[in-house]
Amino acid sequence: MTGNFQKIWNYLKEANSYWKNKTQPIKGKSVDDKLVSLQNYFKLDSEDQAALQEHQKEKNFIADKVDEINDYASHRAAFITNSVAQLLLVNLSSLSLLSIVPASWLKTLFISANIFFVLLAWWRLRAKKRKLIHGPSEEPEWSLWGIFRGNRRKHNKHIKEQAQPYKVRMRDERLFSIMYLVNAVALLLAGQFVLTDSLPSFLQFIVNIPLFILTIPLAIANGYWAFSANNEVVKAAVERGTKLDELKL
Repeated sequence: MTGNFQKIWNYLKEANSYWKNKTQPIKGKSVDDKLVSLQNYFKLDSEDQAALQEHQKEKNFIADKVDEINDYASHRAAFITNSVAQLLLVNLSSLSLLSIVPASWLKTLFISANIFFVLLAWWRLRAKKRKLIHGPSEEPEWSLWGIFRGNRRKHNKHIKEQAQPYKVRMRDERLFSIMYLVNAVALLLAGQFVLTDSLPSFLQFIVNIPLFILTIPLAIANGYWAFSANNEVVKAAVERGTKLDELKL
């Protein structure tokens, strides 16, 4: 059983790698390749390109920001897919507990929730672009007049500002994880093609067979994305803690 589970897990990882390769816009292994991809994707002008070349000197700065941009791009594509799935393949009012709520209300709610996360991922992606061009914030200069508490206050403020993006990422990935789980459950329990209600019963049965084949992999994908997003929460929390350890209180 353990061996079969490992095979399934490896397959999910391979499928997720393929998904990321198709949905993440910034390609290339070397920094130079990433810079070219960034320039093409964001259509950067000469001034922005010069700024990126300058930031290339900063260790891991461009690589880290590219990873974040790619991650948000994958989330954006995933929630677009889920929005379409909620529109065409899910009927939550078919569940007995939710049957008293009009189907249109539930559908609008779930589609809107997914679209909200599409917009959130897009907004974060644009913010990462601005941060990438702006470059890393510099440690404020220590002054003779700020000996002791004054200099410590400047340093602590700088560290807290650097740690803030990790806190934002923790919150985003936690919300993403929850929404992926909600989508997975909805697909598993309420999968129903939007037009089947108008079909005869025997045709509904025929249509639901390929629908089941379609919704199960998508539900599994959402479950895997939820797991991956939760791992990103943990990763961001560790990075934030490491950064805050630099505080000189």
